[in-house]
This record gives sequence, structure tokens and C-alpha cells, in this order.
Amino acid sequence: MAEPVPPKVIKHQEMSWTIWDRWTLANDPTLRELIQWLKDKGLNAYSISCGNVLLFNKLSSRHIERMDRKIGDLARSYIPSYRHHLDVVVACDDEKDNDVDIPLVSIYFH
Repeated sequence: MAEPVPPKVIKHQEMSWTIWDRWTLANDPTLRELIQWLKDKGLNAYSISCGNVLLFNKLSSRHIERMDRKIGDLARSYIPSYRHHLDVVVACDDEKDNDVDIPLVSIYFH
């Protein structure tokens, strides 16, 4: 029998996590609020997706217009009506433009 190896620990500033971790946010934040929440952790979000749907890309002017929309509203047509949360994948970098892998972010909207 084989034992799984422990996951790699990712460190950023004074935080650490593994790929098994998950960050959660309640009250269905707007894109701006999610981006600011990450910025407060020293992370710059440049892409946010839900499944195969791109909710935000920093380089898209159309996506910049979405900043004050709730994440649940942006993704509502892509998730079943009985779900009360969604998971987003966020691509981030740090202040030195180094990519930082962060856990999935679960957004709760009810």
C-alpha cells in the first residue's frame, strides 16, 4: 500500500496554504470587493473564472464594467438554481509580478 505524500505548502507573506485548502466569502461580494479582499492579502487578481466561464480579466474593458456586480449575479445562469454557492478560480500575482497559486474561493450568495 502507498501513502499519499503531503501537499506542497504555498507561502505568501505571513500566510500559508495547500491545494487542499479553500477560502470562503459570504454575502455574495462584488468583483471589486473580491479583488480588494485579495489585495488586502498582497495579491493582485488578474483573472477570475467559474468553471469554463471567464467572469473577469483585468485586460478586458468589458470586464472592468462588471466591477460593481455581484459574483453570484454574473454566474447565475451557469449554475443550478438550487446552489447557494459557487467556486471561482482566481489567477493572482504578487507585488513583484510572480504568479501565486491560491486555493479555490467559494462564494456564498444565500
